[in-house]
Amino acid sequence: MKKITFLMLCLLTVAFANAQLNSVAIVGDGAGGWPGEAGNPGPADVHQMTSTDNIHWSISNLTLTSGSVKFRGNNSWDLPYNWGGSAFPSGTANVDGNGITSIAGTYNVTFNSNTFAYNFVLVTGGGLASVALVGDGAGGWPGEAGNPGPTDLHQMGTVDGVNWTLNNVSLTVGSVKFRGNNSWDLPYNWGGSAFPSGTGTVDGPGITSTAGQYNVTFNSTTFAYNFQLVGSGASSIAIVGDGAGGWPGEAGNPGPVDIHQMTSADGINWTLNNLTLTDGSVKFRGNNSWDLPYNWGGSTFPSGTAVVDANGMTSVAGVYNVTFNSVTRVYNFDDALSIDEQNASVFKIYPNPTENVWNFTSAASVIEHIEVVDILGKTVAMVKPNMVNAQVDASHLSNGIYIAKVVANDATATIRLVKK
Repeated sequence: MKKITFLMLCLLTVAFANAQLNSVAIVGDGAGGWPGEAGNPGPADVHQMTSTDNIHWSISNLTLTSGSVKFRGNNSWDLPYNWGGSAFPSGTANVDGNGITSIAGTYNVTFNSNTFAYNFVLVTGGGLASVALVGDGAGGWPGEAGNPGPTDLHQMGTVDGVNWTLNNVSLTVGSVKFRGNNSWDLPYNWGGSAFPSGTGTVDGPGITSTAGQYNVTFNSTTFAYNFQLVGSGASSIAIVGDGAGGWPGEAGNPGPVDIHQMTSADGINWTLNNLTLTDGSVKFRGNNSWDLPYNWGGSTFPSGTAVVDANGMTSVAGVYNVTFNSVTRVYNFDDALSIDEQNASVFKIYPNPTENVWNFTSAASVIEHIEVVDILGKTVAMVKPNMVNAQVDASHLSNGIYIAKVVANDATATIRLVKK
């Protein structure tokens, strides 16, 4: 009997409470301010919920910032008509509990004033009219020189208000964020901690960008983003450096167009054949300019993966066929003067390297002439033996790499020689 009496009292209490509950609103610094503060002065709370039965309350497209919120009844702090909680986005509220910690976003919210159960459901793209990529890695932060606004430069496109894309955007080393509505008003800016892909956070730190040309995607519901490298963005690429005749602007390489221009059929795979290098250092340079991200160095030779604005690659004197991929940044300097495999058994040269004399022999044919040139193409020795054996005096030559062009009755070869 006591249990029944207690249960009836509880039901009567709930019924009485709901009978006295005329309105429910969401208040707090995460929802524009606590009642009585500037921007939320009252007497009626700003974010009023609606109900058809005074039990199930709801509000749609409510924009929250990071902060805390509570449910408040009758536009008053009189108990028992305010409820807080400890969980977000859903949980069970407590009368006069602490504020619920909110996460910035736009939500559809429900609250049950009998069970005190609540739920904040993130709205797909709610209140979001545009998204742009901003930051010093994308041309500047809004309001800075070169990016004055009011419309952000790198606007993304969308067909559903959720999935946003931007193709062929050039980034430099720096940081970038996704910004909505050309404004810093929360919750419409997102940063992150990972590159080239990750999940953004509202008002998070700038995403550290790596120089290159990218196709970019961003989901304004999940905040997932991806930067897909598609190219260097360079309209031309050349090989420059003291190992390739001089750095741009120096004597012998005055510009404005770099001397050793590479060619490409697709803007990604670049080639240059028969490039003569000396001992020194070289880099790949785009658009005949030092503007980032269009110069690449490296730490290995003759092949490796280049790095934007890195030191020059240490070159070894020789003649090379060069390839460079401006997406993967993989490069290769392939020796262009190795002996023709077809004639490798026809000619023999010894000793090589030599200090004084190179001896040439032909297995079958009479050697008609031998021309020795340095790596700059200057002829330094010429003999016409008309014999199967010949000698070339190297004693007067400087130490380094030379190229011998050997012609016989039925065979020719280009051979690299070394004087030590």
